[in-house]
Amino acid sequence: MKEIVKFELFYKLSMNAILLPCLSLLTGWFIRYIIGDTILYNFDMVYSLFSIPGILFVLAYILVMIVCIYFEYIMVYKLVYCFKNKQTVNWKNLAFSSIQDLNSLKTKSFPFLFIYYVLLNPLWHLSFVSSFLPRIFIPAFITNEAIKMEFGSYLIFIAYILLFIVFAFLSYVPFYMVYRKTPFFQACKQSIHKMLQAKKLWLFLVSIFLMYYVLETFIFPELLLTSSDFNFYFLRYFMFSSYFRLRTLLFIAYSILWTIIEVYFIHAQLKQEEISPICLFEQTGTHYKINLRKKVFRHKIIYSTIFLCGIVVFVVMYFHQWPLVHPPYSIGHRGDVTQVENSLEGILAADQNHTDFAEIDIQLTKDDILVVCHDTNLKRLTGKNLEIKDCTLQQIQELTLTDKHSHTAKIPTLEQSIQTAKSSPNQIGLFIEFKPLEGDQQETIQQTIELIEKYDFSNRAMFMSMDKESVELLAKERPDWWIGYCAFGNLGHVNIRLNDPFIPDFIAIEESMINTQILEDARNNNLPVYIWTVDDVNKIMDYLNMGISGIIGDASDQVSYAVNQYKQKTSIDDTHYLTTCPGFPKLTEDESSYIQCND
Repeated sequence: MKEIVKFELFYKLSMNAILLPCLSLLTGWFIRYIIGDTILYNFDMVYSLFSIPGILFVLAYILVMIVCIYFEYIMVYKLVYCFKNKQTVNWKNLAFSSIQDLNSLKTKSFPFLFIYYVLLNPLWHLSFVSSFLPRIFIPAFITNEAIKMEFGSYLIFIAYILLFIVFAFLSYVPFYMVYRKTPFFQACKQSIHKMLQAKKLWLFLVSIFLMYYVLETFIFPELLLTSSDFNFYFLRYFMFSSYFRLRTLLFIAYSILWTIIEVYFIHAQLKQEEISPICLFEQTGTHYKINLRKKVFRHKIIYSTIFLCGIVVFVVMYFHQWPLVHPPYSIGHRGDVTQVENSLEGILAADQNHTDFAEIDIQLTKDDILVVCHDTNLKRLTGKNLEIKDCTLQQIQELTLTDKHSHTAKIPTLEQSIQTAKSSPNQIGLFIEFKPLEGDQQETIQQTIELIEKYDFSNRAMFMSMDKESVELLAKERPDWWIGYCAFGNLGHVNIRLNDPFIPDFIAIEESMINTQILEDARNNNLPVYIWTVDDVNKIMDYLNMGISGIIGDASDQVSYAVNQYKQKTSIDDTHYLTTCPGFPKLTEDESSYIQCND
């Protein structure tokens, strides 16, 4: 058991400290010099990866992943075998024999193996979880939207149960492929046959599944690190952020727990199969004695100089932080959770909670009127299977929205929403997200500009979209407005260049995609980062301490309270914020990235 812990510790540190950063650098190089950009968001990321260079890069990445995952899997199996049979561990023999066993990857069914081992297995963290892929999960914004649908929570539960059953029946697949050189589909048949007979193993898996559910639901929700968190700035975040410390400690505890589970599951598998996963090598090679003391002292002055210079560079780089662009904003997601989403009542509820902005979604009707609604189909909130693009404004306004709390409301227009916000008691702003269909971008942007200027509302509005064309069109027409990306995913490193055709004023990222690397990149480029969707006060406070500039949450009262508490604790000076102007700060096009206020 001690040897297994040693290996897992060494391998995990090697993956996170060496391999993953190297792959991150290679990904950045690929995006910059092959794709011709610095960072990709949303569907641009998908489209680039489906180009010919992107496909080749992904295939190479997959190959590295599979090799690393399989090597770890083989090593752990062999260590468990040694533990089970009380054999002495010979690390050299184990390593070389594990490399030899990688020959099992030479199979025509390799793509199916990838689907199984990279997507299905890590989803559960059962039996074996690779250090290379600490966590794979369905993004929260997808599951949250699914839960809002009728029977959505039941459908998600059924999907997870089906995936678990598939995983359980196929749990022997890697075992047969490695040690019996069995093709993938034949290994699947053998695994199913074996699992139909292994009642104790089923009981073990079900128990682990239930424990996994409890831990993920009540103890570890949204608290595990991503591979991008293990970077140069890891120690700094660990020192100054209690939330990040908690995530780190929980990650360590989680990893230890599942390593133990992994060992006992493999132990149970080995009881079912009389297979020796050990291939011994003769120890060969010449050993050379090196007088390290003589070599070190010969060059001690050089080593000392390099060490001191390294310390100076490290301290300067490590503790230097660019200030945030502006004090943080509180933003009510689709208004406020106590009212129907994207309704006038929701905007007023967010205003009553002293929220800075109410986030709303807009799209065009059949007669080209901008209405405020998130879904393109009205089934979820009205019970009517209607597409907004196929309905006129009159038809839409005849419908009644009803949420799960039985609150009712009408679908407002963008104009009505601006009027409501402009006349609100606390002067709430609007955070407008464009959700245009293909071909609607120009009309959506033009109408938005007309309405914003009609009511002189530009100093109280922000704009974003997942659709790149929409934000670029708006930025071209109104470069002084506060415009950014809404991102459900990103690839690469934030690196703003003044010759870029569009420089976002901010990025709004889904919570599960946040990591320390993107926060550092954004701060070094004077780019505010907003996060969605967060409602827990303690989490909000820690996100703000980590450098988040805006919090988007369903419970606007919680968001507003946490942001205001943070502002009271943080002094407003040059060390924290580049501007404190009431409007929106703007980068001028000079190399110093000086921040100035709008008129």
